[in-house]
Amino acid sequence: MPSSEPDTRQTTTLQAALSYAELNWPVIPGAIWHDGHFASPVDEQPVTSPCLQPIEHATTDVELVRGWWSVSGLHEPNVFTVTGPELGGFAVAESLVMALADNPWFRAFPTPVLSFPNMPLAYFLVRPPLPAVLLSSEAQVVEAGLPMPLPPSALETTPVIWLVTPEQAHKRPDAR
Repeated sequence: MPSSEPDTRQTTTLQAALSYAELNWPVIPGAIWHDGHFASPVDEQPVTSPCLQPIEHATTDVELVRGWWSVSGLHEPNVFTVTGPELGGFAVAESLVMALADNPWFRAFPTPVLSFPNMPLAYFLVRPPLPAVLLSSEAQVVEAGLPMPLPPSALETTPVIWLVTPEQAHKRPDAR
């Protein structure tokens, strides 16, 4: 499985959010992690949710995305997607990522994989329905409606990175 380091190009969260929306992944602006809590990227004041809009407002509408990520402030908002009918996910222990990547199904249908360095999980993103290969105790399906941060987001100093980028996975997760 290809491994990628955090992108050294200066991809803004707006550019990333627009790219994900073009993949038909619903996105929503996310809070930053500041002084041990989620905070508004505008003024670093505490917020009660990692999402800055209700999750049911997650969208692929390019103009709305552009507006959400164009608000001036101290930081750029993180980029979250919300799992649902367009994008599903499952988590596996980091030690199982390579075994799963070698599975014939995933070799035939590569899928984006994201991770948080120093955390023992990796998240495979797929188009529902989830493949039968996942029906095991080694993979935990991410429930619908769960917000997930996407690169180049970060939780304080921990970046969200791609182990397999959407481009490496043929642009779109596909579970057919």
